[in-house]
Amino acid sequence: MDTLQQIETLESRLIEAMKENDIKELDALLDDGLIFTAYNGQVFNKEADIESHRSGNIKIFSIDVTDRIIKLLGDVAIVSVKKEISGSFFGKTEAGIFRYTRVWALKNDSWKIVAGHATRIIH
Repeated sequence: MDTLQQIETLESRLIEAMKENDIKELDALLDDGLIFTAYNGQVFNKEADIESHRSGNIKIFSIDVTDRIIKLLGDVAIVSVKKEISGSFFGKTEAGIFRYTRVWALKNDSWKIVAGHATRIIH
């Protein structure tokens, strides 16, 4: 499997882990030094991100992915993806279209998400 296919597979695993609140899978995919900026500007590290799923503060009802762009730069992959998401986020039910950017890095022969950012798309 080439690198592009690996990243596509990892992205699919991430989506499923988010939908299923699969803590073990999220732990495997997220780097210990993760920096994730949510669409509201709140910054999460790995522990906070995983805890929000474990506690039920984030419950994903549906995710539809479109318009995925992957750029490979050696041991780094940058992914930009458009997602239509509905779910419950810290007690508030929301649905919307977002653009996510994720940075994957190859560390110790394993791809991990080291950074991410979400932006709400306003029409």
